[in-house]
Amino acid sequence: MIQIITLCLHEIRRVFKNRRSWLVMFLMPVLFTMIFGGLASGGTSKVPLAVVDLDRSQLSSWVTQELKADETLDLQPMGEEAALEALRKKRIAGILQFPSGYGAALASGAQADLTFRHGPDLAIAKVIQLTAEDVSARAAVQVQAAQTWNRLGGGAAWEERFDELAVAQASSQRITVEEKTVTPSGFVKRLDNKSERSIGFTIMFVMISLLSVTGTMLEARKTGVWYRLLAAPASKLQILTGYLLAFFLIGWIQFAVLMELSSLLFGVVWGDWLGQIVLVSALLLCVVGLGLFIAGLVKTQEQQGAIGTIVIISTCMLGGVYWPLDIVSDTMQQIANFVPQKWAMEGFARLLAGGGTLADIGPQVGVLLAFAAVFLLAGVTRVKYE
Repeated sequence: MIQIITLCLHEIRRVFKNRRSWLVMFLMPVLFTMIFGGLASGGTSKVPLAVVDLDRSQLSSWVTQELKADETLDLQPMGEEAALEALRKKRIAGILQFPSGYGAALASGAQADLTFRHGPDLAIAKVIQLTAEDVSARAAVQVQAAQTWNRLGGGAAWEERFDELAVAQASSQRITVEEKTVTPSGFVKRLDNKSERSIGFTIMFVMISLLSVTGTMLEARKTGVWYRLLAAPASKLQILTGYLLAFFLIGWIQFAVLMELSSLLFGVVWGDWLGQIVLVSALLLCVVGLGLFIAGLVKTQEQQGAIGTIVIISTCMLGGVYWPLDIVSDTMQQIANFVPQKWAMEGFARLLAGGGTLADIGPQVGVLLAFAAVFLLAGVTRVKYE
């Protein structure tokens, strides 16, 4: 046991003595989160959206007015070409488009879908789309009510009845309710873009750092340290356990510091502490196993760094670190199930946005542990002791 602890502490001191390690492990994740998460702007500014109304009907106008009442949206009427140009130049976050025949479809009881286009960096795209669909569904219900009123009462056309219902709805006294989601861990904050990007870049840079750190076994082999360890009064199992424990603790130190920095600088609330511990530990075991496996496939630390970086960046793209998975195709969402980042992001989203506990992230932890078991088994069998 003493041999394991001694080797573990030696590796931890060696890593943190290198000042360049601090740059990659702590400074870069914070900078990337600020740049790509839009954290420097602060505040709760509205999301600018263009409204392209190709239908120009009574119903499309009503839906637009209802959406304008949403305090999180800034709707700007535009032509189709102007809206596409504004989206390309990132002056707006997305485009809500009413297709021609939208009002007629609602009036006939047919499906009338709004088109929502947006860039890959809009984290709340799904929320906006669901909000627009909800208002459109309310318009369809109100149309049916107006038509029923017209058939029963006669006289005015259903369009006039629709306006009367809208006026009555707007002028009626409503009971207002302040909505708050309460869980065993307290009040829940919605997972916004800054929180999502903070989680993503924390995961990515921890993985990059750990893959680099696991390459020290290759460096030890090159410098002869590995063979001196084998000649020391310690078994092969103790040596390997010492290295693996060091890698795991280094990852935890980095993750804990980044979590604290994101909380202090950006106000990110990471949720249930027990869930955090289990989820982070499962992810770190997975990354340590992956690093060990790659180290067994290459000959030098430089090769491990190059291959590891390619693997991490590409799988981060697939796993929803850079952008929400809601915006990619169904095929890509299915492929994402085979990378650990997807399950880690999903687990943290449940802890942060859903106010979940350890019981709520059981499936995500289970999948990460399965990844870890496969990677560790493959990595351990690749370790060369000669």
